[in-house]
Amino acid sequence: MHPDQLTSITFFQKKKDITLYRASDASRDYILKSIITKDTAIKQAFYDEYYILSSLSHPSVPKYYALVEEMLLPGQEKPSLVLCMEDCQKPSPGRLLSLAELKEVMLSVFDVLRYLLEHGVLYTDLNPSNLIVFRQDEDWKIKLVDYTYCYYFLHNPRPAYSLRFSYNLSPALKGQQLLIQEMTLLFYELMEQERISNPPSSLFRLLETGRTPSPHLDLDTFFQMLSHCSC
Repeated sequence: MHPDQLTSITFFQKKKDITLYRASDASRDYILKSIITKDTAIKQAFYDEYYILSSLSHPSVPKYYALVEEMLLPGQEKPSLVLCMEDCQKPSPGRLLSLAELKEVMLSVFDVLRYLLEHGVLYTDLNPSNLIVFRQDEDWKIKLVDYTYCYYFLHNPRPAYSLRFSYNLSPALKGQQLLIQEMTLLFYELMEQERISNPPSSLFRLLETGRTPSPHLDLDTFFQMLSHCSC
């Protein structure tokens, strides 16, 4: 992607201090994530995101194409710092998910969170708006988006910027247990969103375990427990 080769740039949405645009060129569609700031810590969050995510390859992680230091976008009076990445928006499923389908989605989320953790990324902004769910080849697929202000603990273990958390997570938890708690809270929120009540007792007990995971409960064990849980 080169800014001069973009054939269209249109405003998409505003997310807190970040503005998103949709763009395209002759080969593909993009999301442009932009921020106007002189704060070096906030700029570092963008640099960290690009440096790490552009080196990763996972079907549920957006591809990162470029980081542009100064780019004037429609509606902006000053050039902004811009991340260019894959446009992951997909058509809505158009119907509610069953509990079994939701479990399939959550297992996919576990898979990508585990992959990220193995590559030095603790994903802290897990919520339904950052989870794109779609059908492909008769299976449920996901894209996990929005990695700004995540914890890139191998690349930058002491970031000057604040991490962004979607839920009120327990600060004493270690990385794997924090992800388990985060996943559990997302699962509850998605069940409410999908109007699923009274889950099987085995699933309910597992989710209650995930609310306050013990220091000895690791991500792989919880993944296996969910895999074998009846839905």
